[in-house]
Amino acid sequence: MHKVLFKSIKNPKKILIFRTGSIGDSICAIPSIIAVGRTFPEASVDILTNAGKENLVGLFYLLNPKHYRKIIDYYGVSKRELFKLLRKEKYDLVIQLPQVDASFTSLCRDMLVYRCICSSGIGWFVSQLRLFTKTQSKYLIFPNENSRLLGYLRENRFLTDGVEAELNIQQEDKDVVNSLFREENINGTDKKLCMVIGAKRPQNRWPIEYFVKVAEYFSLKFKIILIGGSEDSKLAKPLLHIPNLINFCGKLTPMQSAAVLSLCDITLSNDTGPMHMSYTVGTPTIALFSSRDLPGKWYPPEKNNNYIFRTNNVKCQGCLSETCNDNICMKAIMPEKIIAVINNYFNLAQ
Repeated sequence: MHKVLFKSIKNPKKILIFRTGSIGDSICAIPSIIAVGRTFPEASVDILTNAGKENLVGLFYLLNPKHYRKIIDYYGVSKRELFKLLRKEKYDLVIQLPQVDASFTSLCRDMLVYRCICSSGIGWFVSQLRLFTKTQSKYLIFPNENSRLLGYLRENRFLTDGVEAELNIQQEDKDVVNSLFREENINGTDKKLCMVIGAKRPQNRWPIEYFVKVAEYFSLKFKIILIGGSEDSKLAKPLLHIPNLINFCGKLTPMQSAAVLSLCDITLSNDTGPMHMSYTVGTPTIALFSSRDLPGKWYPPEKNNNYIFRTNNVKCQGCLSETCNDNICMKAIMPEKIIAVINNYFNLAQ
């Protein structure tokens, strides 16, 4: 349908990229944003988003400024004001990088709005059928979000080969982390296991007692580092008695957390923003997924020794529920399996 409404353009000089979502959504879109700039190196690129500026997790902080001219945060801006602002910019091309679960109705609405702003555009594609999710969850593996977005751009002849995500870690972030490491007596020869115990959705959280078992097992072999937001401090309490455990929850900015992850040897994480940070900075990541969502969508790339754990034999898989009374899918991922993976990765005696 967008081919009917929008005309093609060969050499746009001013591009608007529209991407919403949380920290994970933003990180997964970074390779595609870089691919747009690589394809049109002479164009200026603006990014329209609505998430994360106030709590430092938006593209303002995640993305190196060399990849854009400006970021427009429309959170709290009226639709009328936003429409006037975007019309005034006179973009040559608008690219929507839609959420994987964006509905056909919302995409059609967005497409019509952006046609009133710009005569050339791409990006209004449906990726997920919201019917028969349990059957899909049982029999299908979906491309991860990085691959999904890049694949669409590739179909439209964007230069996507070899594009990698990168995070905007500044020297001051590294200096803060190095100072904290010195204070906690963490040195370069220590093996460092990072744990991300929190997640936005409670049903995405591995039982805290399972994290305790893993931390206790490795406490004499590793420095165990917890990262997360201030809201994760309460979750961390059952772990604080463990030797060689350092709790940074609530003490770091997102980019400082990324700097910590880059210095760790391996990460054990729930399905949450820092999990995406971990594999992006090249740290091997053990990612723990609930079965509420469709498999594959938010998985790490299949490289850098990333490991994925998800329970595939529960009746309620693919429920897409925002509430859960039991969380049986996360409880079914036993800590012994994680311990075995870490031991095997480091060739440690069990």
